[in-house]
Amino acid sequence: MVVAASLAVIHCGGGGGGSSSPASTPTVSAEGPTALSVTLAQAPEYFGLRWTPPATPFDGYEFEGRSGTGTYTKLHDGLIPNTWTTAYYNAGTSIPELTTCFFRVRVMRGTTPSAYSNEANYRVALFTPSMSEPYPSGSGLSITWLNTSLVADTLLLERGASQGGTTTWTAIPNVPFGTTSWIDKDAPEGVACYYRVTYSKGQDSAQATSSGTATMPMAPPNQIVATPLVEGVHLSWQNMSTVATQVAVMRAPGLDSYPSYQEVAVLPAGTTSYDDTQLATGYYTYRLENRKSGLTSASSSPIQVVTLPPQNGASVTPTMVTLPQSQIVRRGSLGQWFLSGSYANDIRVRVPSGNAWIDHVPTSSLSWSSPYFLLDRKDQPHMVYTRLVVQGSQEVAIMHAWQDGAGWQTEEIARRTLYSSSAMPPLTFALDAQDHLHLLWLKGNGTPQDLEYASKAQNGTWAVEGLTSIPTTPSSLGNYRLAIDPTGQPHVFVGAWQSLFHLTRAGDTWAVETIPSNGASVGWYEFMDGFAPGPDSITFFAPRAHQPYDGSYDLMMLRKEAGSWLPEEVVATTTGYSSFNGWLSASMDGSRFALYYPTSSGNLLRVWTSGTWTSTLVGPSSYGNPLLGFDALNKLYLLVPAGWGSTQNSYPYVLYLEQP
Repeated sequence: MVVAASLAVIHCGGGGGGSSSPASTPTVSAEGPTALSVTLAQAPEYFGLRWTPPATPFDGYEFEGRSGTGTYTKLHDGLIPNTWTTAYYNAGTSIPELTTCFFRVRVMRGTTPSAYSNEANYRVALFTPSMSEPYPSGSGLSITWLNTSLVADTLLLERGASQGGTTTWTAIPNVPFGTTSWIDKDAPEGVACYYRVTYSKGQDSAQATSSGTATMPMAPPNQIVATPLVEGVHLSWQNMSTVATQVAVMRAPGLDSYPSYQEVAVLPAGTTSYDDTQLATGYYTYRLENRKSGLTSASSSPIQVVTLPPQNGASVTPTMVTLPQSQIVRRGSLGQWFLSGSYANDIRVRVPSGNAWIDHVPTSSLSWSSPYFLLDRKDQPHMVYTRLVVQGSQEVAIMHAWQDGAGWQTEEIARRTLYSSSAMPPLTFALDAQDHLHLLWLKGNGTPQDLEYASKAQNGTWAVEGLTSIPTTPSSLGNYRLAIDPTGQPHVFVGAWQSLFHLTRAGDTWAVETIPSNGASVGWYEFMDGFAPGPDSITFFAPRAHQPYDGSYDLMMLRKEAGSWLPEEVVATTTGYSSFNGWLSASMDGSRFALYYPTSSGNLLRVWTSGTWTSTLVGPSSYGNPLLGFDALNKLYLLVPAGWGSTQNSYPYVLYLEQP
């Protein structure tokens, strides 16, 4: 079969290459073509033409066509070879749908045409849509298709459920015209489904059917509720599956966005609750799976839960909180969260604003150090950082930035060359009850004589003071801390090799006393902390090697009340040849304080109230720096980083709040 090239370039009814039939009646030779017929060879624009040639010799054919009531026009240049009995006509993609195209043919003998053949016609139908194969998507089957019709105004999507060699077609309701994709969530579970789409205009229609099938997944368990228990979790759910034979309970430790599940129970399909008991106190992620042999399991969405701490200590209730990744988190008086940057060298304070945060990044900031930033009594953040003074020099300007009603303010406190060590920060600060800033830093060579204290004088200028000489060798200096008592008086704690010192300031004079610690020793890397409930009262914590020495360390609590030292107390003993590591916080009036630290059994929260300790095991090790504190009513709160988020804005935390 030969395709007529000249026929393939002229549109039906167009005049692109031929001439119209002559107006006058020409001389007509005898015997023309007969039995002309037309079919649609390739939708939507290719027509197949077939005819019977005349018996008498002729030179070639002339084909003419028209659309609707239009005028016949020659469809090609020159003559079609006299040996042809079939040809194809390309009407082009712009051919109107629902239009009838007419064709006729005659032969030429020299310059004399024959009579025309019979008139053959074909009505152009709606253009046929195309459809891709369906595939499982979530809890349904996804279908996409392409509508090629320009005039269709009705859409019908149908599902063909294939079972036992029979396909039953069902219309899918509420599919709007104009839709070209759909997720079918109502297909029967475990059944292979075809899909077909039909476009219509009046009585005309065009249809496409998917070439393959997809099997509808089982419906997963849904509406899952996880109720925390003491050392356990109660799970309840609904199950809409009609074919599942089992429900599997899957559990993963932690609250990470990408959990590693393990199977903990396989239950009959009709089960709608399960108690997971004798769990280690902590954080868990659960998933339920519907199962049936021969079908892919259907998994529920994950659900996270925090078990209740054993009720033998401080009464704290956990809730889950999602926050951006942060090195440090602070809690405002109304429960709002203030954040630092993601890492220690990301110098920024993120102030809450609705459901988002507004970042403040100080200009030319070089470094900052613990506590990074603090909130004053009006929930306004204060930060202390350094900036470089001269290129190539080690001298820095110590800067104070704070937020007030007018925005962020900045002031320079002093210029120093600070001691450089990866073991401990050279700078720390605190706010007093009147929101005045106090600073303590270590300059120069890092000896005890290089400690300096700074506070703002009544005239608004910063006063920097060297501390009273501390009776220890330069090489033995360990950690140091700054605390402010309720009257605004500073207290400096200094740890050294087998010596501990407490410095207080009365008027313009610093006094130093040796803390009776019986051999307690603090190095650069070791825990040391304390607070001052009053001008002549302190509570101080430091490690001391256990006696007789076995590689463990005791955390010693050393307290002074009304100017008198009380008997020392061993608060905790470490194991595994390591010193103590933890966090300390005191209530505003100093009547309560709490320690949070890791043990071999999990993280322990210990609260001291009027001389009595209570202990609560609150879960596994945290993923970063926790926030331990007391609110204005002396109620404890603890925020623990509890996993890795799927993004930097979706990190999981657990907030423990003390109950009345």
